[in-house]
Amino acid sequence: MKKLLVLVVLLGAAQLAAQQFGQVGTSGAQLLKLNLDPRASAIGNAAASVVDNASAVYTNIAGTAFVENADVAFTYAPWFADLKIMSAAAAYNLQDIGVVSVHVAGFNTDEEITTVAQENGTGERYSISNLVIGIGFARHLMESLVLGVQAKYYSESYYNSSAHAFAFDIGTSYSLGFAGAKLAFSLQNFGPAVRPLSGSYVDYSDSFIEKGYNDAPLPVTFRAAFSAEPFVGESYRVRLSADLVHPNDNLEHYNLGAEVLLFDFLALRGGLKLNYDDEFFAAGVGLNVGKFLGEPLRIDYCYEQFKILSSVQKIGVGFSF
Repeated sequence: MKKLLVLVVLLGAAQLAAQQFGQVGTSGAQLLKLNLDPRASAIGNAAASVVDNASAVYTNIAGTAFVENADVAFTYAPWFADLKIMSAAAAYNLQDIGVVSVHVAGFNTDEEITTVAQENGTGERYSISNLVIGIGFARHLMESLVLGVQAKYYSESYYNSSAHAFAFDIGTSYSLGFAGAKLAFSLQNFGPAVRPLSGSYVDYSDSFIEKGYNDAPLPVTFRAAFSAEPFVGESYRVRLSADLVHPNDNLEHYNLGAEVLLFDFLALRGGLKLNYDDEFFAAGVGLNVGKFLGEPLRIDYCYEQFKILSSVQKIGVGFSF
C-alpha cells in the first residue's frame, strides 16, 4: 500500500514538474480550485499538513482522519462579480474502519436578461451555476501515517450550455514525532477532462460559424506541505506551516502561514502567497466558542487581499459531536 501511494505521488509530481511555463486559462472546473475552509485560507492556504476536521475536504482529504467522532462545517464566501458561494461538509468516524466524509459546494447567480444581438434584451433570461459534490474516506494506516481518498462530481451550466466532470483526490499526512511536526502530500482534481454536455456558441471571428465546445482538462494540483509547533506554553501555541503548490495551469506557488492559539479559545492567523499573479496576503481569526458555552462550536473568519481584484472574505461555522 505504501509503495503504491509513493508511486502515485511521484508520478503526479513528475507530470506537473515537467511544465516550465504557466498555462493560465487552460483548465476548466475552476470552482474545484477554491479553498472554502476559512481557517486554511487565513493561513495563506499553507494548510495541507494542518487541517484536521470536516473542512479538510477542500485542502487535504487525509486531514479528515483526525475527526474523533463526527464533525460538520459550513462556509459562506461572497466572491467576485456578486457571486455568493456556499458549502457544507461533514465527516463521521467509523472507528476501526476509518472516517467517511461528504461535502457540497456551489453557487447560482440571479437571472439576467440576454442581450445577444439586441442591446435592450431578447426577453430570454439565464443564470449561471456551479456545483461540486464529494465523498471521501480516510484512515490511519499506522499511528503516524494517514491516507485519504476522495471522489468529486462537478457540473456547471450557463445560458444554454452545460458541462460535467469527475475528479479525484489522494492525500497523506505523516507525524514526524517532534514539535508537533507533520509532513503532508496531496494530489487534487485528477481525472478525465471536463466534458460539455450540451450547447454551442457562435464564433464571430470565424464567419459566424456555430461551434461546439471542446473538452477542458481538470485543474490538477500537487501539494507538498510541512508544519510544526516550535513555541508551546501553558496558554499559547504557535504553529508555522509551508506548502509548495504546483498546479497544471500556472507556475509553482509558495504558501507560508502562521497560527497563534491563545488559551485554547482564540486563534490569530496570517499567511503569504508567493509567486501568484494576483493573490498576496491573508489573515483571519478563529473562536472556540465551546470553551465557554459548553457546546463544541467554532467560528472562523478569513480576509484575503488581492493585488488587483477586490478583497474576499469567508466566514465558517462548525461543530463536533
